[in-house]
Amino acid sequence: MQSRTNRIIARRFRLSNLEEINRGYNYYVQRRFENSEDLALIEAEDTINKNPNFMKGKDVNFRLYPFYINWKLLEENEKGYFRIFVHFGYFGAAIYSLFKEKYPILNIKNILFILSNFIPDFLLKNTKKDPSIKEDIKFFFDKMPNIDSLYQIIKGKIILFKEISLFLIVLKIYEIYFITIKNKTEMEKVLKSEFLLANYLTDEEYENIYKEHFKGRVNRIFKKLAEIKGKEYQLVKTKSELISQIKYIYKKFIKDESVLV
Repeated sequence: MQSRTNRIIARRFRLSNLEEINRGYNYYVQRRFENSEDLALIEAEDTINKNPNFMKGKDVNFRLYPFYINWKLLEENEKGYFRIFVHFGYFGAAIYSLFKEKYPILNIKNILFILSNFIPDFLLKNTKKDPSIKEDIKFFFDKMPNIDSLYQIIKGKIILFKEISLFLIVLKIYEIYFITIKNKTEMEKVLKSEFLLANYLTDEEYENIYKEHFKGRVNRIFKKLAEIKGKEYQLVKTKSELISQIKYIYKKFIKDESVLV
């Protein structure tokens, strides 16, 4: 089933269809958000980042986006959907659509913090002492974007620069999850995805993303986890540190089959 899904995603996102994609995106934005003050932010994004490894909003075929987005609420600009879309792109709108009902307080200011907090609040809790936590963990990962699909759109560079912070947090959650359940096959997909993202970014871009999105309370979550659980739980500050961490985790949890089976 996964291979079929991957083929569908790859087929849908062939870059030879850019003319059709551009027409669809422009129609969508102009029709729905012509009078929005945030429209200028979308229109300006083409001039913000020149990194060729990332798409522009107009180059994404929103009709074929592989992750669930509540387009109705986004089009009606309800409950902060459009503001999330402006600041975190399609992937942000997808994560918001998937988790807004579970976390009503979710917004552009706390989305990274709330997702990160899932790790100490649920994922690393003792489920024997509180069996209900298992249900929360199952719900969370049932909602999360599929790791195979994540890898495919990252590999295919079907990503916007402004989505990177959310991709990194989602992948970090998956990484820690697969460590806890000892699944080296799925973890390898996560590490490959992280490695691709790291190499798409310049050193300066990664450091700017860290300073803008992770410095402060998000980093404090991972810093505390690293102090308790080990350095693989750290949210690193530089691109070179991220690549070193990926290699360290691969060597510790994948290459050594006595740790993960």
